[in-house]
Amino acid sequence: MPEATPALQSRGVGYTYYQLMERNRNKIAQVDALTGEEQTYGELLQRCIGAAIAMEAEGLKPGDFISICSLNHLDVCVPYLASLFTGVICASVEPTMLAQEMVYLLNQVGPKIIFVGQEAVDTIRNVVDDLQTKPLVVVFGTCGTYTSFSEFIHRPTKGFAPRVPMDLNETALVLFSSGTTGRPKAICHSHKSMLADYQYIMGKGLSSLAGFATPYWVTFHVIQLVCIVHGLRKIVYHRFDVSNPWRNFDFKIDVLCLNPLQALSFLDHEPPDGVNFQNVTYMAFGGNDISKEQVLRLRERFPLTKVLNMYGQSELFGSPFMYPLHTNSWELTMKYPTCVGIMKDTVSWKVVDIETGQTLGPNQQGELLVKAEQQFKSYHNRDSSEAFDHEGWLKTGDLVYYNEEMCFFVVNRIKESFKYQAHHIIPTEIEHVLLTHPAIAKAVVLGLPHETENNHPMAVIQLHPKGPRVSEEEIVRYVEERVADKNRLRAGVKFVGNIPLTVTDKVNRFKLREMIINYGI
Repeated sequence: MPEATPALQSRGVGYTYYQLMERNRNKIAQVDALTGEEQTYGELLQRCIGAAIAMEAEGLKPGDFISICSLNHLDVCVPYLASLFTGVICASVEPTMLAQEMVYLLNQVGPKIIFVGQEAVDTIRNVVDDLQTKPLVVVFGTCGTYTSFSEFIHRPTKGFAPRVPMDLNETALVLFSSGTTGRPKAICHSHKSMLADYQYIMGKGLSSLAGFATPYWVTFHVIQLVCIVHGLRKIVYHRFDVSNPWRNFDFKIDVLCLNPLQALSFLDHEPPDGVNFQNVTYMAFGGNDISKEQVLRLRERFPLTKVLNMYGQSELFGSPFMYPLHTNSWELTMKYPTCVGIMKDTVSWKVVDIETGQTLGPNQQGELLVKAEQQFKSYHNRDSSEAFDHEGWLKTGDLVYYNEEMCFFVVNRIKESFKYQAHHIIPTEIEHVLLTHPAIAKAVVLGLPHETENNHPMAVIQLHPKGPRVSEEEIVRYVEERVADKNRLRAGVKFVGNIPLTVTDKVNRFKLREMIINYGI
């Protein structure tokens, strides 16, 4: 750990990062996975200072917003780090989003500058026309219409010092919620919440880390924190190719951060001859549901790697659980493959009945509530009371339980659950049954409103293109033979060509329900 940690933390994220990058200036900070180009922390810091000076030259002040819309490359973190040096707030969007999705998000914050990857220039051109503000567009690479990033940051950098915030509760970063069950909200993280996990971040003996999240994801920012705090080398990949996942092992990787869909692609493709994936110490994934069988298959595929199912959400900067740091965490996750960890001692928590609010004990399913310094402070320009209970506990929206060994298990998102008569229906219970059918590739269970019985379960199904033929009635019977009466598919089955996903590869239940109710897909 770096010396004088409390002194650094007390001066904010930007000051902390600046000092640690200066301290590690001769270490390799980033490696481009495609070209092999390396960049030291000193070189990265100079580019960040150039970007910070350029932002201030454009008139940006503390509290103003910028946005990044780009796939990964060596420069994608530069405007983000520069924003932390200056008190400007970064609120990024995904380059794969539709223009109307970006407009909805960016109008919540009104960015003064958007830093854009070449793959998203055409989309941003349409977005800017519909924004309430008219931001400056800066392009990573060359583009005749807009300023290039290299030109933008080409400034004298002597004499620069990072801004120290007046209050650690100032907003330092804005993330957008996933939008799986409703319209996305702008989530404000403070200097305090971003630095709360400083002491818990990483074990010893690790030197490199790889992830594929863009600045839209909280994972990107947590990875950046881990690398800077520990002076690690970040392997930068343009994107994850699920059709050829094994090409990602050209470099030694100690920690590989994925979402479950990316992790499972390693099961769909056999490793080619000569690929070396034995040096991965940890493979950590989280964000979507994954079964015990899938975790065990991944462990069989990566026998020398600690394969971990982790928990996270944008309202928390880093996980509240202690994988992989707890002394016996690996023994417990071997014993309980779908466990997401043991709660950190800095986090207060309780599991409560979703109807009565009563605190529950081991092996009882309820909503996870937490109080932690790493939790977000508020939604931007929006009432945040819905996120907390009357005593100020953060309502995670996740249905969980814990066992006698204090290992936690995530069951479902509460907003994805629904009632049939007086029964709570947990969609994943039915979805897991559906996915055992050889014809079914993907399945989502939704509650359709019913006049007298609250909701009836419906399954929306994407079939395997080369799987056996099956009718809706056959699937209804298949489920009926394997579930409790309350979980029967009383609203039937719908076949679709593709189940809509959010940009974070989660099922877009909000959009799917709209499609069914409004258009009867």
